[in-house]
Amino acid sequence: MTVHPFIEAEKRDGHNVKRACELLQVSRTAFYARRTGRQADDRA
Repeated sequence: MTVHPFIEAEKRDGHNVKRACELLQVSRTAFYARRTGRQADDRA
């Protein structure tokens, strides 16, 4: 299961992406890379 759609929804609602990534143990680099279609190492 990927958490990126959840983080995207939180971002749309004006919530803090950094905090959401920390809580879900996902690197912000991986989150933003996925949004732009690039690959990133998701091991944070």
